[in-house]
Amino acid sequence: MIVKEYQAVATTDKFKQAGDKAEGQMAFYLRRAFGTDPNVHVFNNLRLEHDGEVGQIDHLIVHRGGMIIVESKSVTSAVRINDREEWSRQWQGRWQGMASPVLQAQRQADFLRGYLNAHKEGLLNKMIFGKQPGFRGFLIDVLVAISDQGVIEAKGDRPEVRKADQIPDQVKELLREHASLSNVFSLRFDKRAMNEGFNLAPDELTRLIAFLRNKHVEAGRAETVRAEPAAVPQAQQQQVPAAPAPPVAPSVRRDFKCRHCQGQRLQVQFGKSYYFKCLDCEGNTAIHLTCTQCGAAARTRKQGKEFFAECPGGHSERYFVNP
Repeated sequence: MIVKEYQAVATTDKFKQAGDKAEGQMAFYLRRAFGTDPNVHVFNNLRLEHDGEVGQIDHLIVHRGGMIIVESKSVTSAVRINDREEWSRQWQGRWQGMASPVLQAQRQADFLRGYLNAHKEGLLNKMIFGKQPGFRGFLIDVLVAISDQGVIEAKGDRPEVRKADQIPDQVKELLREHASLSNVFSLRFDKRAMNEGFNLAPDELTRLIAFLRNKHVEAGRAETVRAEPAAVPQAQQQQVPAAPAPPVAPSVRRDFKCRHCQGQRLQVQFGKSYYFKCLDCEGNTAIHLTCTQCGAAARTRKQGKEFFAECPGGHSERYFVNP
């Protein structure tokens, strides 16, 4: 499924226009291949900020067993890759050196891994004895997509570099490889499985997708964008309590369903924790909440018949009202 649609940036620069065209072309192929697949999540032109650094990812494919970064390159003539992994492109009949898009994508992968590790407590469940896992062993592969009209000149097979229309098949191959490496029995056949490869739990994947979607930052904007409150006269400011309650965001629509009958006539009840009781089949469904503003795991707070999701970052939003 497409989590973040491709959005072209308005520009009069012909080179940026060409780059946008290449990204739009790749986004089209990814939509055709994975637009209806509920197990594959696609982000287009995802931009993240962390510790003063920016990670700009053309296309990111996420699934339970790993991630794939696709770097789009606009090429109207030809690119050449030599034995030393050096890239050059043909421009007006002459060959000129260029930065390696493979290395560029690998730097983005390093940034993304570090970024996710910085938020691992809110994204990954703790293991036995309370140990907190991280994303160090989570598989992140990279691919480079060359425009359909471009020509690739390279010695030997380079599976990480493909024409844009070939990328979906290469992604599918990597999805199968990730699934294999995440299997404990793969240790016998692939050395890479010694250090990499694990599957996210379904709730972890849900939190990760929401986190990435909400952490996208448009160029030129601060990482967290909130509406500025109206100015308050100084006399009124002095009457504000020293420790006000966290601001409550407007109600967020969440389509909760009974896991047994898929019914939506639910009621929140409390046992060892909060859960949904189905008013149709009387089945119980666990409640797993993710903050829609920052993507962190959230807990339930009850106020009368209203139930709020509250995260460590101080966000609060009503998610359900009992009938």
